[in-house]
Amino acid sequence: MPFPIDLKYIEETEKELGLTFPDSFKNKMRKENGGALSTKEDDWQLFPFFDQADQKRISRTSNHIVLETKLARNWGNFPVDGIAIASNGSADYLILLTTKENDKLLDDKIFSWLHETGEVKEIAKSIDEITSITLKAKSKKQVQKQKLNTLKTDDGFSIDSIPSPWILTETTPHNKPPFYTFQIGKGTDCLVSLETAFPTDKLNADKYWLDQWKKETGLKPNKNDLFIQRNDLEDYSCIIVRCKNSTPVYYWIKSKQTEKWHLKMKTTASRHNGDFKEFTKLLNSILVDK
Repeated sequence: MPFPIDLKYIEETEKELGLTFPDSFKNKMRKENGGALSTKEDDWQLFPFFDQADQKRISRTSNHIVLETKLARNWGNFPVDGIAIASNGSADYLILLTTKENDKLLDDKIFSWLHETGEVKEIAKSIDEITSITLKAKSKKQVQKQKLNTLKTDDGFSIDSIPSPWILTETTPHNKPPFYTFQIGKGTDCLVSLETAFPTDKLNADKYWLDQWKKETGLKPNKNDLFIQRNDLEDYSCIIVRCKNSTPVYYWIKSKQTEKWHLKMKTTASRHNGDFKEFTKLLNSILVDK
């Protein structure tokens, strides 16, 4: 049973994040700092605000919102302005996003975020629309990860050796197929994910890719601040979307030999040129089985 929490600890979290939580969410958490929620999609365990009133509450709120948000941001496609407020135990989250008018104010709306696809979907106008429940004890869902030195998929993607400094990780969620992510060293500033079939009919549709950038980042920039660039490599077509006033840079890379898979790279404005040079080493190591 979650404890109530003093408002000052909520305000400390707001100060640490530089954000203001919506009143509806704060009012709910002041009465019950945590607990479980049920939506049409899944059951969710709410993350508490960090309560430092006594040792017992410190221990019970160790999985607090700030910590869990930092962990969620290790996923390359987690929205940059997203705050994780709950998890289903399989690496998917309920999140809050900032309002369009004020990037320091979190909206009342509750969104789900799916780690496999990066999809962000509104599921409630506020926390008050979601039913609180008591979760029954059940076996913990596991997300298994392992590093791979080679990879060959049924879609015809094959790589015999991972070039330095790249690391390939296979992630297998509970009762779901695995997915694959490349990263440079131990950092998560640059992540490359192996995706399914490329939407070839959208190759030259600028609006589609600009919308994809918005979907991946959760940001709502002015229309004139987003721009798109295309690079034509020997064996690949590359689409790049950037924003004048935001950090995330996204690449979508299609093989000219197959449409069964494509690659998506997320990096930052300050390093994307250097990351792309390293990325070409990765591309040169890929074998395509048509």
